[in-house]
This record gives sequence, structure tokens and C-alpha cells, in this order.
Amino acid sequence: MRFRLHANSLTTRLILLGSLLLLVGALSRIVFLSSYLRDDLTRLTSAQLSSIAHYAAQDVDRDIVARRDLLNHLAGKLPQALLGQPGQLRSWLQERQEANPLFSRGLFVLDTDGRVIADFPTIPGRGGSSAADRDYFREASQGRAAIGRPTIGRVAAFPILPMAAPLVDADGTVRGVLVGVSELKSGNFLAALYTTRIGETGGLLLISPRDKLFVGASDPSLILAPTPPPGVNQLHDLAMNGFRGSGVTVNAKGVEEIAATASVPSVDWFVVARLPTSEAHASVGQLTRYILRNTAIILPLFILVMILIMHWMMRPLMDTANRADRMTLGELPLEPLPVVRNDEVGHLTAAFNRVLSKLLESRAELSHMAHHDQLTGLPNRKLLTDRMQLALARALRNRGRIAVLFLDLDGFKPINDRHGHEAGDLALSAVAERLTAVIRREDTLARVGGDEFVILLSDLDDRATDTAEKVAEKCLAAFAAPFRQAQGAFPLGTSIGIAIGDGDSDPERLLIAADQAMYRAKEAGRGRYAVAADSDASPA
Repeated sequence: MRFRLHANSLTTRLILLGSLLLLVGALSRIVFLSSYLRDDLTRLTSAQLSSIAHYAAQDVDRDIVARRDLLNHLAGKLPQALLGQPGQLRSWLQERQEANPLFSRGLFVLDTDGRVIADFPTIPGRGGSSAADRDYFREASQGRAAIGRPTIGRVAAFPILPMAAPLVDADGTVRGVLVGVSELKSGNFLAALYTTRIGETGGLLLISPRDKLFVGASDPSLILAPTPPPGVNQLHDLAMNGFRGSGVTVNAKGVEEIAATASVPSVDWFVVARLPTSEAHASVGQLTRYILRNTAIILPLFILVMILIMHWMMRPLMDTANRADRMTLGELPLEPLPVVRNDEVGHLTAAFNRVLSKLLESRAELSHMAHHDQLTGLPNRKLLTDRMQLALARALRNRGRIAVLFLDLDGFKPINDRHGHEAGDLALSAVAERLTAVIRREDTLARVGGDEFVILLSDLDDRATDTAEKVAEKCLAAFAAPFRQAQGAFPLGTSIGIAIGDGDSDPERLLIAADQAMYRAKEAGRGRYAVAADSDASPA
């Protein structure tokens, strides 16, 4: 703020009263207030980073668990007679990969010597190659499902994550190994690690302590880079030894940052969300420099007159500081401070209010990001689960019913493969718009996977099945017209699984039942719906 002498200036008041030096006292109190604000920003940023790390770790865990469960399921269903028929085995792999393409680099089967018997899709150089020296093959050969070391692929020179499941016969003998390979940068795997930015230079890290590797990172240069040696980053050393929490540390590049860690439950990995303290405290630094510049001018005179003018002139500032302090202690809600005077104190209070407003906006934005899909803006699996629990509670109270419709797109993968992920993203957004137009305002449409959507119909009566089938027919009708983009018109369809529940139902079992019904719809020819039996959706 520029130095001016006008009627509303605190400087003018001090000159008229012979108390010019009171400004120093007021600004000195603001320095202390800035210190409080810096501490609060650190705590608030740590809490926000912890939330981001937690939700990112959940996303990674869902990606890993989905692929692990799919691989184990396929290993249990693979007819072992096909191990001696590579052509038919490849067709079997093709059907499963096209039905549920979680592994972006496909599936392949190894014999007990580690050589590739069949794969899909066929990748030049993979057929007939050997994986006998790979860690995932050695572990799966012992009869245990394995998640391999993230590495650069031998056939395709980019980062991949292999998973393996043993093929065991009725006698418990391992007859081969089924392997699924995911590209670390594929659109349906670890996507948040590469797209999420925190501030200008902050972001996410995914670390494997076992392998001492950065599995993924917002910074592409860190992907599959070795982790720093002990002693370089104290918080990193603690995290490698099991610590999960937040703190202020200095990273390997010498940058001080606030970092928070969260475990990925299904594997020995953890996620780090980090933001340089210079960005977290940027507004406080500007405020502090402004105050110190002005305070340094009149500080010598302030010392002489501070005792005489403190009670009268400093009272509004002390009240403001006291209210801010009580906010930091949780005694008062975080809300704008009253601007009681149109002078420097008022300007400072307004600046504090603006900083506080930005912090509250950031917290609201992070809360929205944690519960909604970033591409379509629809509720994500977390928010869907919360709404299902509320709907089931009302169903229990009112003796009503709910319906869950699980939709999986038919024909979505060719759009991605031929026209790129941008076209796929536009198609998903268009699908979300069409499905939103089908349901009631009180119902919930959520995106729970790459091309998977769930509709929650709540507050239904005994005709819940009829209602759900009518909604399913409307959904199928919504896909009748092709999806038009700059590249042309793309036909898309959907297969729908329906599960009906009441107040005693379990949300997860309802979703599983609807998912399984959806697969039955696909097996029956796609572009249709199937209803789960009541026993499938009943609580265990």
C-alpha cells in the first residue's frame, strides 16, 4: 500500500493526535498474526495433502485390486486342455481381453519353463520369448499370485507393470502361468498420478519400497527412477520404513516442501502428495514483506511512544488478532473478520479475509475433486457408496426398495484405439449427458471405472423391478443414435445389469450382483439388460 496522507489514513490520524508511531504497533501485531496464519496454512495444507494422498492411494488400490482379481478369476476359469493348443488358447485370451480390457498390454500364458505359449493381443517379439528370469514368473511358479517389479518392457520400451497368477490343476500342480501387463501410463491405470497437479510445481508420487522405485509421478522424469538413498530426505526415509502421515521436509533437489503419505493396501506401495512451502505460504510471504517494509520505517519512533498509545489505538487490532487466534484454536468458525475501520487495519483485515476466502474455496474444491469424476463431473465410487448407504437407510425406515443399474459400454475400446484417448473422453462425456437426461433428479448417476457407470434408483416400492427395467430400456434407447464428433459418428452401446435391494442389503453386494448381471447381459449378446436374482443381492 502506498504512503498517503488522507482523512481515512491511520497515518493521518496518528499525526493529528501526535501518535504517528502507533502505526508501528499495529503493523507489529500483524507480523505476529502472519506467523499464526503461516502455521495454520501449514496445518491446513498438510490436511489437504493427506486427503489427496488418501484418495489417490484408494484409486491406485482399486486399479491394482481390479486387475489382480480379474487375473485370478481368469486363471481359475482357463481350461487347461488349451495349454497344448496355442491357437485356441489365443482365441480364449482374446475373448476375455475384449470383454474386460483392464490390461492395456494384453494377456499371455507361460509354460512351466517360462516361455510364452500364446498371447493377445499379439505383440511382435513376445511370442516364444522367455520370462523365466522375471520375479513374477518365479513367484507364480510356486503357486502364488504375484505383482511383478515395475520395469521397462523388453518388447515395448516403455514402463509397464506385470501381474501373474498360477494355472493349477486339480492335483495342485502348477501347469503354467497367466500374465497380464498394464502400461503405467495407460488411460485406465494410475491416471491420476500423471494428470494431478498440486499448485504450480507440486504433485503426486507412487513409491515401491520393496523395489526402491518411483512407480509413477506427476513429474515424468521420476517414473521408474530409483528412490533417493537414506539421509537425503528425512521424511522419505521415515515413509520407506512404514511411517504414514505428513510433515515438512527438504527433497532430493533441495526444495523445502510439505508432504503427506498414504499406503496402498493391496501392495507394499505408498502415495506421496507434495507441495513446496514457498507456494503454500506465498500469500503470507507477500503480506509479511509488506508489513515489514512499512514497519521498518517507523519502528525506532514506535518504541518511544508505544506504552502511551497502546490501549486506545491497538484495541481494534488486538480484537482482530484475538478472533483470528480463536479461529486457529477451533473456538470460532473460520469466517471473515469484521472490517471495523477504513484504514490500514481495515485493509489488512480485508487482505486476511481474502486469503481465508481462497483457503475455504480450495478446501471446497478439493472436497469436490475427492467425490466426483474429473472428466464427466459425475459422482465417483466413494460418493456413490455414501448415497447408497443413505438410500438403504431410508429403505429400511420406510420399508422401501432401491435398484442399482450397472452399465458397461459396448464398442468403447475401438474409439480409444483408433482415434485416441481425447475422442474417448469426449465420448464418455456425451454418454454422461445422455444418461443424465434419462434419470430423475433425485436419482444418482456415477462413473465407477473407465467405461463403467452406475445408476442408483432410490425410494422405490414393490414394483422396483418394473421401474428399474423401464429405466434400463430408456438407457438402451439413449444409445440408439450414434455419438458424433469431429472424426465422425461413433456407434456405442451398453450392457446393463440390474440388482434390487431393500433396507437389509449390503451396498457392495448390490454392486457385485449388478456387475455380474451385466456380464450375463454381455454374454447374451450385449445391448440388453439382465436382472440379478434376489439371492445374488441378499446380505451374506
